[in-house]
Amino acid sequence: MSQVLDCPVLGLDTEFPERLFIVRHLPSNKYGCYCFDGTHGLACFSDEAGANGFASWIDIGGMMAEEVSFDEAREIAKDRPMPIVSLMLLDNMEDPEIHFIR
Repeated sequence: MSQVLDCPVLGLDTEFPERLFIVRHLPSNKYGCYCFDGTHGLACFSDEAGANGFASWIDIGGMMAEEVSFDEAREIAKDRPMPIVSLMLLDNMEDPEIHFIR
C-alpha cells in the first residue's frame, strides 16, 4: 500500500499573499534576486517597505519597488535565467518562504 504525502514539494503548502512587491531596475529590466541556502529566487515582499529596504542593499541606482500579483511574480521568476528556480517571500530573510517555479 502506497502512502500519499500531503506536501511532497517544499513551498506548495505555503500561502503567499495575492499582492507582492518585487524590486526592479527599469532601465535594464533587472530584478532583485536572493540566494538562501543554495536556492536562488526572485525576491518578493508582502509590503513596499520591505522591498525598498532590500533595494537599498543592491548596488545599482534606480531600483524601485513594484506591486504585482502572485501570478505575475511567478511569471517574472520563470522568465529569469538560471540559476533562478523560485519565488522567495523575504519578509523574514532568515526563514524565507520558497515557492519553486522549476
